[in-house]
Formats: sequence, structure tokens, C-alpha cells
Amino acid sequence: MSYQIDNQEIGIYISGLIEREFMSARQFCKAYLQKDGINEPTREDIQNMANRLSQIKKGTKAIQIHDLPIFSELLHVSFEQILSAGKCGEPRNNRMTNYTVAQSHSEAEWIAYIEEKDKPILNPDEYGKTVLDYAIMFGNYDFLKFLVNENYIWFDSRKDNDYVMTFGAGTKIQRIKFEECDNGVFIRKPDMNDLQYKLATEDQLRMYIISFAADHNDLSMLKKLRAREIPELYYKAHYLSCTCPDFDVHYDKNMVSHIAKSSDKVLNYFTDSFEIRDRIRYKDGSNRKHIFMFPYISQLLDMLIENDSPFLKTALIKCIEHNESTKEKLKSLIKESINNGCYYGDYWKKEVEFHENGNIVHFRDTFAVTGIITNIAGATKESANPQINCLIQKLNDSYNGIKYITEEEIA
Repeated sequence: MSYQIDNQEIGIYISGLIEREFMSARQFCKAYLQKDGINEPTREDIQNMANRLSQIKKGTKAIQIHDLPIFSELLHVSFEQILSAGKCGEPRNNRMTNYTVAQSHSEAEWIAYIEEKDKPILNPDEYGKTVLDYAIMFGNYDFLKFLVNENYIWFDSRKDNDYVMTFGAGTKIQRIKFEECDNGVFIRKPDMNDLQYKLATEDQLRMYIISFAADHNDLSMLKKLRAREIPELYYKAHYLSCTCPDFDVHYDKNMVSHIAKSSDKVLNYFTDSFEIRDRIRYKDGSNRKHIFMFPYISQLLDMLIENDSPFLKTALIKCIEHNESTKEKLKSLIKESINNGCYYGDYWKKEVEFHENGNIVHFRDTFAVTGIITNIAGATKESANPQINCLIQKLNDSYNGIKYITEEEIA
């Protein structure tokens, strides 16, 4: 099997190996220097090696021929595995483990490990890491995509009632045990396992894969992951007041950074508004629906401004349209409520709430099922381009017009 030397992939691979084999990068550096003949490396020696290692891990410097024997010995991999970032070469330990399988690019090996009788894939190893942890560590998107596309794992059950901590994430890889009932009959019962628990309780795994999918321009995967959404939208948005989704607690700066550097196709997806339905039904039996934007649209805009992204103008225009549409709908609902006799004077202001956490605005008609809840976009950065700055100003004017909506605008 042929391969091309890719310093960035090698850096990611080496980083994962060091995390696996050593308590810290500095501990590895000390061991390297000792193998290289410096029995008592000084603090300066270790720091110099740490600086060089950091550049290797980032891919800005290539690993040297002199390094290969020492890296190979300390990290328990072959030269070929290092230079191919784990894609080629035989592991020294032929026993399949979470660690080795997560580096593999062989579909046959993946399936064999999944189908092993004792289901070791379900368990964390002695380092507390699952096969998914290692796959993320090594950036093995092929393996992660295989697991999702073949429905071995999923991050969306497609059942709104499951959407709490995750979107009902789970796995069909199950360990089956027999349990004895009181009458002596044995029944098959799914065992509690760490992989299922991790998937069901942690949304962080989904966010990691969103970053990979954005890097790979994989719009299909992003849609499967409900990448623009957070689970809380589905069990909090229907209240219209009293409680709101907590966008801040779910914010992952690294994920948004990957999105900001992605293709126009991916950015177009993340800057489109989308519709969610809640559990309140109208008289005709249809569910009430709400329009949202990506929960971190404002942070994304700031990153696009800092990156001077070619997509920035399009993103700003789309966000301005969403803000202005939101304001018109909000004004219409307030006027309708006042005309129906729900509110007198400026009492309607008590039902219009704005939350800095997520830039969420919501309003409800106390005596009806109508109302609005959505998030709006703003920007805190400025551009060197005057035309772009005009759009940023227009965006922020629309943002403030909603946040500080006045009685004169309703009249």
C-alpha cells in the first residue's frame, strides 16, 4: 500500500501515541533525550525538545530520520506506521484493541472487532478510553463515518421525546447477558455498557465529529448529526417563557472554529435558518413551529470577520434578513395581542424577554397558543472593508432594535 508523507497527519498520530504511552509530552521528551544518550537532561534540554516536539505535532516541522528509531521504540510502533500516520505497517501487538482498531483504515478489521464475541469495543481500556475516543484522537474520520453510515452508532434517534442530553444517541453494538428470574427461567437482557452510556449522556462526541465533517466538506454527515442544533431546543423552546435553552453551556469554540474555516457549502448550511416543532398543537392538529439559527451564529460571524472570509458578506445578509423578519413577526404578534384585548397600555413589555445567553428573544400571548421564540445574530468585530462594516452596522442595528423594542415601533 502506497502513501504520501503528510506532516500534519503524522503530527496528530504522534500526539495520540504520546498521550497513550506517557503521562505528559515532557515525560516523553525526557525519555527521548535519555535514549539519545543524555542520561541527565537539563530543564533547558527538555524545553528545547518540547519545542521541537510541539512543531512536529502541529505538522510545521517534519520528523527526522534520526528520530525514527527512538520514536519507534518509545511509542511501540514501526517506522512505516509513523510515516504513514498509522495507515500502513503492522502493529507490534497483533491483538485488536480500542487503540489499534481506532487507527486502522481497514473495514474488515473494523467489522471483525465489532463482531468479537466479548464485545471489547463496548468498553474503555485500561486508560479509560473508548474506541471513539481514540478514533477522535487520531482523526480517523473514515472509521467514525463508517460507524455512523452503517448505523452501528447514531447521534439522532429521530424521536423528539429522546432529545434531552443528546439527540437520543445510541449503538446497536450490544453485549447480551442471561439473567435468571425467580422461577428459574433465564432471559436475555441487554447489559449496561460504557459505549452506550457515553453516547447517551455526552453530546461532546457529536461535536467532535461535526468538526471532522466540516473539515471534510461532508454536508450529508452534518445533516445526520443535526449539526446546527442542540437538544435543548426541543424540550425548552415550547415554553415560550420562564425557561430558555442554555446555549452558552454547549458552546464549543474549537468546533465553531472548524466551521468558520470550512467551505462555502458548509458555511451556507450553518448560516441558513431552520425550523423546529414543539409539543403544542393548534386546533387543526398541527404542531407549533419556531425558526432558529445556528445557536453560535454570532460567534461564527465574529470568526468569519477575523478570518476575512469570502463568505462573510453572504452570511451577514442572511443574518440581517433573519433579524428583520424576527422583528416584523414580533411586532405583528404584539399588535394582535393588544387588539385582542390581552394587554393594556405597555403591559405587553412584560411578556417580551431577551436573554443574553444565546441572544434569545421570546414573546407569548397569555390567552392564546401564539408566540415567538428564536435567537438573533449580532457581531462584536469590525472589518477593514467599509462595505462589510456597513453590513455589520445594519446587523447590529437590527439586533438592538429587537433587544430594545419600543412602544413607538409597535404603534
